[in-house]
Amino acid sequence: MNVWKVLIVCGVVAGAGAGVRAQTPIKIGTRVGVADVSGYDSGGRRDPFASLIADRPAAATVATPARRAQGLAGLAMADVTVKGIITNGEKWIAIIAAPDGTTYLAHPNDRLHDAVVRRIDRDAVVFFAQVEDVTGVMRSREIRKELRPSIGEAK
Repeated sequence: MNVWKVLIVCGVVAGAGAGVRAQTPIKIGTRVGVADVSGYDSGGRRDPFASLIADRPAAATVATPARRAQGLAGLAMADVTVKGIITNGEKWIAIIAAPDGTTYLAHPNDRLHDAVVRRIDRDAVVFFAQVEDVTGVMRSREIRKELRPSIGEAK
């Protein structure tokens, strides 16, 4: 039942009619029984039928998530797989695949979303990443992703 209908019914029973609505404006998120003519005591609890959306902070104070860049710079290191390694003279170039199957060419010092390609070897790509451990401390790590992962190793 709508809150206004309840107030109108309570007002009609009390003999006040539409005057109750004008005297007691109800705001979304108010406690039960604040402006109630029936004498109901809410016990400090909020109205379970009131919208919780009114209790959220203003949109300006809510942090918006950072938008990821396009291409290789928008990929997380955990999501990429090494599909191939090619050579261009003395330079090594890695073929890296995204989860959706798109492939990218990566050179040393290319940036991913959360890592940097440190070096490319004949059979692996070494990434340098800042990772957060279980205690919340940021630590620097080198993570090696092999071209042909061994049994039991994650891609």
